[in-house]
Amino acid sequence: MSAPLAIAIVCPTAWPPGDDIAWRVHEEAHALARRGHKVTVFAPGTRAGDVRDGTARITRAGTGHATEIHAVPGTPRVLIVGRARRTGSRLGISPFDAASQLEAAISHGDFDVVHVHEPLTPSPGLSVLRHARGVTATTFHRPDPMTGAAFMGSLVLGAMARVDVRIATSKTVELAVTQILGGSLAVMPWGSHPAVPRPPAAGIAIVARGRDRAGLRFAVAVARALPRELRGPVTLMGAREAPWRVRTAVPKSLREDIQIIDDTGPEAWRELLDPAAIVLLGTPGDVDGPVAAQAMADGRVVVAPRGPETDARLEDGVDAVILAPFVREPWVGAVQELLADPAGRRSLGHQAVAVSTSWDEIAEALEQAYTDALGRHRRGTAPSEDRVVADLRIRPASGADPGRLAAACWEAGLDVVAIASPDGVEVAGAIAGAAPPQLTVIRGQEIASADGTIVGLFLGENVPSGRSFTETADLIHAQGGVVVIPHPAAAQTPPAHLLRAQAARVDCVELANPAGGPSQRAVLRAARQLGLVISAGSGADGADGLGTVGVEMRPFGDGRDFIEALAESELIRPRRRRARRTRAARRTS
Repeated sequence: MSAPLAIAIVCPTAWPPGDDIAWRVHEEAHALARRGHKVTVFAPGTRAGDVRDGTARITRAGTGHATEIHAVPGTPRVLIVGRARRTGSRLGISPFDAASQLEAAISHGDFDVVHVHEPLTPSPGLSVLRHARGVTATTFHRPDPMTGAAFMGSLVLGAMARVDVRIATSKTVELAVTQILGGSLAVMPWGSHPAVPRPPAAGIAIVARGRDRAGLRFAVAVARALPRELRGPVTLMGAREAPWRVRTAVPKSLREDIQIIDDTGPEAWRELLDPAAIVLLGTPGDVDGPVAAQAMADGRVVVAPRGPETDARLEDGVDAVILAPFVREPWVGAVQELLADPAGRRSLGHQAVAVSTSWDEIAEALEQAYTDALGRHRRGTAPSEDRVVADLRIRPASGADPGRLAAACWEAGLDVVAIASPDGVEVAGAIAGAAPPQLTVIRGQEIASADGTIVGLFLGENVPSGRSFTETADLIHAQGGVVVIPHPAAAQTPPAHLLRAQAARVDCVELANPAGGPSQRAVLRAARQLGLVISAGSGADGADGLGTVGVEMRPFGDGRDFIEALAESELIRPRRRRARRTRAARRTS
């Protein structure tokens, strides 16, 4: 086990848990706490007293008492941030009521990890990620929030591009996310609580938790066609949001034989599964849910309809019985055969147990993902905590004297310079070789793409000119580089419609430049409020004009850490090194 981590988990739905997202947060928080971590859950609440307590604790944390929001190792703490508001059929975080409280809590808590669940729901989750100082993680639960993601702006796409750990609860969700947002995700399915499998000799459990009642009616019809003495007791769980629809879907002739279990969480799932030897999943969507995961861990035989979800989650004939959907005769025949074959049921049940994942295993995988990301952060972060002054776009030609220009940068009061010459990265390399050890030189290149000028930073080799914006940006990123759009007054930049369409490929925008005029501080403030990462550079091609604008930022390591540091930087006008030393000497005399 790694050293204890301070972990913040942001749940977008109401607490106490009332839906699958909150229950998953609950299980992960307790499993991580069992591994010795300090886990704090932030969620909207349904009780006024909890809301008041959460507000008071976050306020006290702001006065230096971080223990008000941190948990002790081994026991999760839940802090309620705002009243739960209804969004469709869900109770969740109001993006306006809770945003400031969440941002304050994350800022005051200094968490090692901030993990936001379902970040694309209406919630302040993405805003919270921008305030995290450590590792950031997200878990996507459902594919349906992806339907509107294609129209998201640069704020959302940029925030997601900077997430360290991205998780999907199923391969179906992974496919939906990658199709829209790109990148890669780790698939961590629903966990379970392992137990000694003791399935009864008979009994049917029907799981049809989707809002469409077609799967529910079909599974009930299958149970109705089975001989009563063979099938044993029947339990049924339908949609949580509409229990009255579940009851009306059961024909009168079966209402005495079927026990309807309201979906209230893990205890109800156990009540549903305990009397059953076989579990019928009404629709493919039920395959990826928590009830199916617990059924397999309990050694129950799962009978499921074929579909993309089923093919991705279950292996036909190995750990489940997979049949064509909504064809009653094969289902009735397969269930009858299973009920008459105890040895075959036991074999399938043991195979289902073998492929199940416990919550402790999920916590171990999360811990490994967190610590790997922390390692990347530490390797990429400079050890000094001092602030540095940077001019992030200097564009000398190949004939510039490297030693003279490096000395001029240091004399201008700069600690960091980004050299992006139109003549290639060799210019930056020569200046880096001549620079004093105290001056950090970022190697870059000004690239004339077919669509306009782009600056690439953190480059090791030249990027060819004349390519499209998309191809040029991808070539920069392939080197681990950073894509910067220069100030429109200082370069022929790509057109606005192209930048909007390709916002996910842009890491930062230069909005501070000597050509920007006196109002650029207000422009920067507005841009920051929109979540944009802003760069500032003089655009100087020689010693004259160096440091006419710049930023003050924390030290950084690689390109990704540079973007994170830049997101918290401040626009300044650098002062000459000699003047700064004179004031220091005056103070000590």
